[in-house]
Amino acid sequence: MRHALLAFSAGFGLLAASATFAQTAVGSGAAPAGSASSDVQLEEIIVTAQRREESAQRAAVPISVVSGEQLALAGVTQVEDLSKLVPALQVVPAAGPYSLFYLRGVGNFNGNALSDAAVAFNVDGVYVARPSSTSGVFYDVDRVEVLNGPQGTLYGRNATAGAINVLTKNPDFVLSGGGEIEGGDYSNFRAAGDVNLPVNDWIAVRGAFQVASRHGYLDDGTDDDHTQSGRLKVRFDFSQNLRLIVGGDYSHEGGTGVGASVLTGPNQFVGGNAWLGNTSPAAGALYASTLVFSAGNTLSPLPVDSQASAHCQLYEQNHAGTGCPLLSNGIFQDNKFSGVYGDLTWTVPAGTLTVIPAYRHSSIDYMSTEASFRIDQKETDNQTSLEARFASNTDQQLRYLVGVYYLHEGIDSDPGYDQEYNYSTEHADLTTNTVAGFGRVTWAFTDALRATGGVRYTWEKKEGDGSYLTMNTICPGSFIPPPAGPQFCFGGFGQVNIPAPPITLNQSKTWDKTTWRGALEYDVTAKSLLYASVETGFKSGGYSLSSTYPVYQPETITAYTLGSKNRFFDNRLQLNVEVFDWDYKDQQISQLAYDSNGTLVFPTLNVGHSTIRGAELNLQWLATTDTLLGADVQYLHSRYDDYHYTTPYFGVPPSSGCPYTIQPGPPAVAALNCSGMTPPQSPEWTMILNARQTFHLGSYKLVGTVDAHYQSKTLTGLDFLPVEEQKSYWLADAYLELDSPNGHWSLTGYVRNLSNTEVITASFLQPLTGTALPNAAVAPPRTYGAILGVRF
Repeated sequence: MRHALLAFSAGFGLLAASATFAQTAVGSGAAPAGSASSDVQLEEIIVTAQRREESAQRAAVPISVVSGEQLALAGVTQVEDLSKLVPALQVVPAAGPYSLFYLRGVGNFNGNALSDAAVAFNVDGVYVARPSSTSGVFYDVDRVEVLNGPQGTLYGRNATAGAINVLTKNPDFVLSGGGEIEGGDYSNFRAAGDVNLPVNDWIAVRGAFQVASRHGYLDDGTDDDHTQSGRLKVRFDFSQNLRLIVGGDYSHEGGTGVGASVLTGPNQFVGGNAWLGNTSPAAGALYASTLVFSAGNTLSPLPVDSQASAHCQLYEQNHAGTGCPLLSNGIFQDNKFSGVYGDLTWTVPAGTLTVIPAYRHSSIDYMSTEASFRIDQKETDNQTSLEARFASNTDQQLRYLVGVYYLHEGIDSDPGYDQEYNYSTEHADLTTNTVAGFGRVTWAFTDALRATGGVRYTWEKKEGDGSYLTMNTICPGSFIPPPAGPQFCFGGFGQVNIPAPPITLNQSKTWDKTTWRGALEYDVTAKSLLYASVETGFKSGGYSLSSTYPVYQPETITAYTLGSKNRFFDNRLQLNVEVFDWDYKDQQISQLAYDSNGTLVFPTLNVGHSTIRGAELNLQWLATTDTLLGADVQYLHSRYDDYHYTTPYFGVPPSSGCPYTIQPGPPAVAALNCSGMTPPQSPEWTMILNARQTFHLGSYKLVGTVDAHYQSKTLTGLDFLPVEEQKSYWLADAYLELDSPNGHWSLTGYVRNLSNTEVITASFLQPLTGTALPNAAVAPPRTYGAILGVRF
């Protein structure tokens, strides 16, 4: 396969070179009628993905770039919205503020504080350690860079799948400002603004804010948006060569948060309505008719609020008799995120020194039923980080970059899980310390041929203290064989609360790893780049609150990449292609399982081996001065080659689509074999197509845009069951924008999800009933609205 990929990429590079030379003569003549003139070209996008400023077309890495204007037009206010703009990226919601990141199928269901994402999320060069703390950043954004594949040298920690870099706008020395007001259905209201103020010739200030308010897409009021965010940056140009930017931000996330609908079969919903929430009366009736055999009774409609004294005792055992604050009265979220950072840049004759100290804090408080049961969580996260790096000048034969990185993270987490007949409380104090040193060297053999080598050493220590207590409600009569039984406990009569033995966490462990990169790049022409690279990635292990699965091991990845980036016809046609082959070992997967004491736990396990292969093609064509067409197509072949695990067996078959065998005990276990399965969030085909046409109405401009997203069949859950599969689908959005002659105002109308297509983004089995009541998070329905923008 790798030889085939090499041959394909090399052949494409030669074809691109031939096309470049052939089109030179065409480009030198007069432009055809209606075509773009030679001074109208595709925009040159500058990125910092490799810790240096360079054109995206000259960066020898697979990268997708989304501009701030594209984000605003597409209505991106949450990180999940990025999925419709980048084909390699799947971001799906979990309960509360948690976002689950997958790049080309590599990711993890990291829905609690005990696991880490496989995609590094960075804002203005600061790594955000918690996937629950990525909200409230998508406003006043310059661009988003998505790096596909492991970033084991320059980014390192938790970047085995890649990295997402959000770059917000910096202050400059021109007085400017503007804002937007958006209104639409579902009582959608969004206001955003920014102002850039030069204080004097060496100090400038930029402030920005965004307020979003929208009713829920689901009929029970969930899937709403009530977010307020603000950011302030101050720039000090002490001299031409010494600059400091100090920034701070704050965001509050309220409302009810993400919701879910109840599935009755593959792509089938209760009442035939994907946006009928799981706390609605129709869904509640289904819950109330579903029997939990062990408890001898049916479930109650969501949200369950047990308030049983035995359940409260569990919480008090962890918290010294403080009562039951976890058991709130309804679905809500009250999450706060804030941070401060500095970015010092000092240019000297040998190169540029960059130092970025940062501190981030998050306070999470929510109650959610998205996972088909009630989750109450309070969590506080604090992180301190420092990165320092020195980059040589690029106009020399030997170019280098060296740096160091430090991160300290502290987490205090108190979630409670109420499944009515199985109630658990958890407490965890977690500390992570990470130190890394990294370097990269590029040698230019000629002006056109370069070789790069990179290395990073990472040392990480994790410490954890905690406990996990569970109370099971059973009906003893349910287990009496006929003819005396079964006896059921309807109305609660005869039910018994049985506490499971406590699970404790008291661990301290260190991991370390050296990762590396090797790459070649060749300028076939001034506008055609051919590159090949091999890069490794590493994510350290960690702990689970489980007696059966207490520790999970690090995961590693090796990625082979071949690519070509090209501009033709006076920079009016862009054609980029990339082929990749990833070798993944010990991938970390979090999933529900039963512990040896019968407790339902959510451990992280290691997949033995998996392979991810595919190709991506990106095309942009400025067909005429006023017509821009684009296509981004990805093919992905992802498989678990070796995925075996066992779970305690209590007479109930595992809720899994994987084959299994029962191994008698004691203790008896179910041995599952998921080898050969396609991982979650790994569609074989993903396509993003777009067209933009500009019409001139005197001195006004009318710009029409259509964006379409196609995705083939996708597994959205962790259990490999047909009910968790989303069938292939198309989504389309349409926009019409009127721009004033001086550019001081614009008015945009939009319709998103034109066909009102129902799309499952994530799915969850009900732990006590298995496949009886699967829940699903769904993408937004058809929406429409208008945006008024002003600039000065």
